[in-house]
Amino acid sequence: MGYTQSQWILFFFFYCFLGWVWESGYVSVKKREWINRGFLRGPVLPIYGFGAITILWLTLPVREHPALIFVIGLLGADILEYVTGAAMEKLFHMRYWDYSSEKFNLNGYICLSSTLLWGCFSVALTEAIHPPIERLILSIPAVIADPLSLAGVAVFAADVTSSFRSALN
Repeated sequence: MGYTQSQWILFFFFYCFLGWVWESGYVSVKKREWINRGFLRGPVLPIYGFGAITILWLTLPVREHPALIFVIGLLGADILEYVTGAAMEKLFHMRYWDYSSEKFNLNGYICLSSTLLWGCFSVALTEAIHPPIERLILSIPAVIADPLSLAGVAVFAADVTSSFRSALN
């Protein structure tokens, strides 16, 4: 299925928000206090947006083959997670996640258990999570989707700029 640029952007923001809800909620329950896991000020985790978009972009052409989705999805997600983790540590001199204590890890940026979970998530994303989100986003008329995505990009860019500046300080 071919999506418009605005639809891809809306998917990105939806998954950024969903990832923020998931990770902040999970960590908050474990710590028994509210923990905002976002690098940005807004309620988004871009790694989840980029991860979902990467997985969708790589796996939608093989949507009918769950085994291929699993393998392609875990490879795509691992590469993204490794590169992002290494780049963020180099830029900000801080690790935002660390799998060093996990068995079969690679420099603490990725590990086997996480890799296998990314494969499972890839199948869940394409088979269960994305279809209703796809229907929702595709139901938004272009006259609304285009300015909405543009506004989202503008707010996101301002947040990234401000957060990046703060992190460097």
